[in-house]
Parts: sequence; C-alpha cells; structure tokens
Amino acid sequence: MRLKKSNPRNAFTLVELLLTLAILVSVAALVVPTFGVLLADRRVARAADQMRVEMMQTRLLAMRTGRIQMLQLKIGTAEARVKPYFAMSDLTEAVDQTGSSSALLNGGNAVPTTIDVESSDNVTRAIDLPPSITVSDAKVESTSRSYMIDTQASSEVGEGWSQPILFYPDGTTSTAGVTFSQEEAGRVIVVLRGLTGEVIVSDVLAADPNAIGGS
Repeated sequence: MRLKKSNPRNAFTLVELLLTLAILVSVAALVVPTFGVLLADRRVARAADQMRVEMMQTRLLAMRTGRIQMLQLKIGTAEARVKPYFAMSDLTEAVDQTGSSSALLNGGNAVPTTIDVESSDNVTRAIDLPPSITVSDAKVESTSRSYMIDTQASSEVGEGWSQPILFYPDGTTSTAGVTFSQEEAGRVIVVLRGLTGEVIVSDVLAADPNAIGGS
C-alpha cells in the first residue's frame, strides 16, 4: 500500500503570524511619529506662506486706497489682524466736508463715523492662521516716520499685540520679522524688507526654547 504525499503547507503558523504582527507594530512605531512631524512642519510652513501673501496683499491695499495699513499680531496666540490707520488730520478733513469743523476747533469731540467706515477697506480684518500655530515673536524696526503711530498703538502693545507693521501708500513698509512656531515642528521666520516691501520666508528651523510657543 502506497502512502499519499501530503500537499505543501499553504498557511502561516501562529508563531509566524505573531512574528509578522510584531514587526508591523515596530515599523508603525517608527513611522507614525515621523509622519506627525512632517504634518506639523507643513502646518507651520503654511502659516508662514499665508502671512507672506497677507503682507503682499496689505501692501497693495495701502497703495490702492492711499491709506496706511497696519498689520498686528498677538504674541503667544494665533491671532493677527489688518486695519487702516486714521490720523487726527483724517478726522478734521472729514468734519470739514460736513461744514462743521468749527466744533472740532472749539474743543468738540471728533466723530470718526464721518469717515466712510462702512467701506470694506476701512474696517479691521482678522487673519485666520492654521490651528496649533503660535506667533512666538514679532519685531518691527521703529523709525521717525512711524513714531506717531507707534505712540498711539502703545496701549494695544500692552494688551499683547505687536507693534504695528506699517504699509505705506508709496509701496514702502516697515522692516519687520515675524516668527511662527509649532511645538512638534519648530519655527519659521517671515522677514519684511521696508524699502522694497519684499517678503522672505525661511525654512523650518529648530524650535527656540526661549520663545513663546517654543518646545
């Protein structure tokens, strides 16, 4: 009587399955943190690129409207805003157009509503930054040209807002640097050159442990 040959084994043993599973878990433990860092890098880079676009658009807005525009960022948060600058001379001219400038000259209160504040160009616009991004630093070079505006904005600086980054109707701007941070990724620095209005974005850098929002 001849014995039949057994068919080759087509299934994995329990030991082989457990070994394969252990290898997959080990690989996943290495890959998942790396993937998370890549996503964090992308978020902080996207925030910097968004700010680059906002700065370019704000510069064009100042040139188009003939009015100084102010960009402010709240340190330690993800808040940023753009708003026009209204000088006292603006209010005087607006009142003059109504024929009631004597009230202002005699010590009356200037009423800013005489300016066309309903125009979309004359309202404060909030900038929505990507989630988990922090404005860790904002440095603005003061000049004699910006002295009056910096003085008027001093109370807002005390509330955590940065010194205003200014965009002038002639196309020039403040010279400034803004740092965005993401805890898992690091930081990106956006530099604005005052004379030309050129915006430069750095690569993703290591987190600064001394900065707000740094890891």
